[in-house]
Amino acid sequence: NTITNKWGEIVNSTPDNVPMRKSNCGMISFNINGKDKLLLVGGYGPTPVTTHSHSQYVPNPNDPNYCCTNEIHLMCVSSSPGQWIVPVITGTRPPPCTGFTLHTLPGNRGVMFGGVTIEETGEHRVDDVFLLTYSQDTIDFQKVVKPGDTRGKWPKGRQCHASSIIKTISSNKQDTFHLLVLGGRDENMKLLTDCWILNLSSLKWFQIDLPESVTNRFAHSLSTFYISKQCVWVVVTGGT
Repeated sequence: NTITNKWGEIVNSTPDNVPMRKSNCGMISFNINGKDKLLLVGGYGPTPVTTHSHSQYVPNPNDPNYCCTNEIHLMCVSSSPGQWIVPVITGTRPPPCTGFTLHTLPGNRGVMFGGVTIEETGEHRVDDVFLLTYSQDTIDFQKVVKPGDTRGKWPKGRQCHASSIIKTISSNKQDTFHLLVLGGRDENMKLLTDCWILNLSSLKWFQIDLPESVTNRFAHSLSTFYISKQCVWVVVTGGT
């Protein structure tokens, strides 16, 4: 509570719809019809006893007591705190994934990038981009189609990267939003020393050159804030 500066625990009131215990999931907030909602996606954790019929739970080949999931849950924190629901999913549901990034966009939209999937052959770092659209109790996922040749046009699959949303104003004074992605680990668990920006209108990536002292890290934090309409500061801290 930012008025009283006190924390309070939200107690689950719907045991049948509670998300599994997990780490490295994604969570964003949005507002529909004056109601504040939380969206919880994916993650990794102990294999739950109770599962949801439309979700997948892929066991870790090295430890079947843990799994990766594509569970998706909603909570209306303004009217029903503690009451989780399983929303209707349309479009292309993301596979079980962990270690991705997820952001809110204006207009009841969101964007999800990267992460780790678990298959019979082991873990795989993915380069997938999903665009989300929210309605009352429905989430639509659309996977962005990659070009035939991704060399120099699309970032490598990764996990434990950091990302943020940047807003720019075009020549016709329309807001354009971009996804900034920095660092992380690749398919071979090597550090990635690159920085990419996805134009969320044209859905085209471009790479920008930054010193390795900035990009050469994973599990770090990244944030952006605006000095003016033409100047955006990117702050990177921590990581390994």
